[in-house]
Amino acid sequence: MHKTPSGKTVEKTPDTTNPQSRHNERKQYEEVKVMNSIRDKLRKNKALIAKADKGNSIIIVYESEYEQKVLDFISHGGAEEVNSNITKKFQKDLRNTTNSCKSLIDTEKKGKLINLNPETLPWRGLIKVHKEGTPICPVVNFKNAPSYKLAKMLTDILKSHLPMPNVYNVQNSTQLMNDISQIPFMPELKLASLDISNMYTNIQTKDLISIINTICKNHNIEDTITREIIAITNLIITQNYFSFQDKTYIQNKGLALGAPTSSILSEIYLQFLENTKIFDILKEKTVIGYFRYVDDILIVYNENTTDANQVLKSFNDISPSLTFTLEQEKENKLNFLDILIIKTKDKISFDIYRKEITSDIIIPNDSCHPTEQKLAAIRYFTNRINTISTTQKNRRKQM
Repeated sequence: MHKTPSGKTVEKTPDTTNPQSRHNERKQYEEVKVMNSIRDKLRKNKALIAKADKGNSIIIVYESEYEQKVLDFISHGGAEEVNSNITKKFQKDLRNTTNSCKSLIDTEKKGKLINLNPETLPWRGLIKVHKEGTPICPVVNFKNAPSYKLAKMLTDILKSHLPMPNVYNVQNSTQLMNDISQIPFMPELKLASLDISNMYTNIQTKDLISIINTICKNHNIEDTITREIIAITNLIITQNYFSFQDKTYIQNKGLALGAPTSSILSEIYLQFLENTKIFDILKEKTVIGYFRYVDDILIVYNENTTDANQVLKSFNDISPSLTFTLEQEKENKLNFLDILIIKTKDKISFDIYRKEITSDIIIPNDSCHPTEQKLAAIRYFTNRINTISTTQKNRRKQM
């Protein structure tokens, strides 16, 4: 259908003389037929399609199994069912907080921070097929939450008022390879990775508020500004709720799922630990190298002076809510991020690492997507091959 210059709507006649047009119509018909067939089979077998946590893969799982995974996560995460009208209370709390924070929030901006049509946040899960037991990873779209706009503003406030040292952070694989290459090689070097289990939902929010207060004092931030930062942070942390199967739950611990502030608040918490308790552990256990990307940690140590299991024990003693898991190198190899770290007799080298679940799916060439979008994946893979130090043999294999 299209409109003529006079405004009249007429049916657009397909261009049957164009071979490409006929091909696209035929392909579209075949795709719709396949999709309908898949939908019927899923409905018949009471199954659904879910995304994998990593690898750009999709998973077919029985509805009952998916539901049980979600309920297990909810129960173990300390969430409890609440009145479905809690959104109204959160909206009222939001207005009270924005009215009280006069130093950080201009009077003219208050109205723009209010979500006029807030709603309970639907909960969906990604399947961690690379983990034992295939647990579920929660995903919540926070955009319709009452405090979404305020959370975005708080993120900017924290970045400007609480600069972080980023001493142990790595931004990408390239930086990690450069940092590891700076470590003098010795045959006794060993590699291990630590992972923080369900980091966002297990961060101690009371400790986090205390840490923010301490950092504000260390940076000589005015008491009024400090109180308002803490008030807004508390508001967003407490509005940690979601819905599943027409029931509303509130998460009583950890950071708000899907909130724009969760990333920077977790960084504030972890970097404070790294510059206090974790620094002492690294010094005591004589760990040579420590690198972190979000919740994944890589350590480099001398096996003659450091026991990785003792390092793990010390990390798990940092906080009763944080749980670290350990993976040690096997056959002188350890994967971290998207690289494979290889330890030989005289050096450390790197290669591209692909998880078993990685699908490498890209947009087909005959797709109707713009050419620029179809070439984006090719450029990414080519750049990765050229960036990561691999042997000529492996480089040809990747190509």
